[in-house]
Amino acid sequence: MEYDFNTADLDDNLLGIPVAETDLQSIIDTLQDSEEPKTIGRYEELLKASMYIARFDIEGQPPLLSARRVSDSWTTKKVLTLISMIFRDNMLMDLDQQQIFRIDGQVDFFAFDGMIFIADKKNFETALNFRIGMEKNRDEIVEEFFELGLFKNAHAISDLVGNKIPRLRKLSQVKKAGYYKDSNFLENLKRVGEEEKWGIRYSPNGELLVTEDNIDTVLRLLNNDRLTSKINAENFDVDVKHKL
Repeated sequence: MEYDFNTADLDDNLLGIPVAETDLQSIIDTLQDSEEPKTIGRYEELLKASMYIARFDIEGQPPLLSARRVSDSWTTKKVLTLISMIFRDNMLMDLDQQQIFRIDGQVDFFAFDGMIFIADKKNFETALNFRIGMEKNRDEIVEEFFELGLFKNAHAISDLVGNKIPRLRKLSQVKKAGYYKDSNFLENLKRVGEEEKWGIRYSPNGELLVTEDNIDTVLRLLNNDRLTSKINAENFDVDVKHKL
């Protein structure tokens, strides 16, 4: 299933996204550089790590990279043993009083031949700091809105969305779907919105007016997330949809 910015329960789905659309590409470039990667010699240097990556080289094939977010692997309580003591530098130390770096058997995402396959969406987004990517999407689409003349004050959207994750996600969905570039879609949105009294307002010049009170509705409508059942004509606001 293609990766999306929605927050629906996707635990049973393996998601995919091109490596080039993420910050993982720069990490892969470093790992595949002709120079030897920088190594660490002390466990204290692991404290700054956000994830660890295992590289599997296959003869005649691109390398397979598997990644795991680090935060869940730092622990002071999860060492299972008969006694929580070890010798280090000829001293007996209590494991409960130090940080232990534990490599577990789970994988959050892996990359092969230009594609990332995501097993844990939340850890994937955290490890690669997708919030920054969504903020970049916000700034880019606001400029598009301005150039298209879609909103009376397009740059106000930046303030209304801010760094709020739900709105950043929805705005990124709007950017990815691209309905706002379709003049027929926009004409139908205005007509149906007035007929159904959805509360979206326009300037005398036909520009969308957006405020704190209607920003969530406007973003939802621009992503075509207000649907009607063909069975009983019931209306729904949806977070996930799949074309038939």
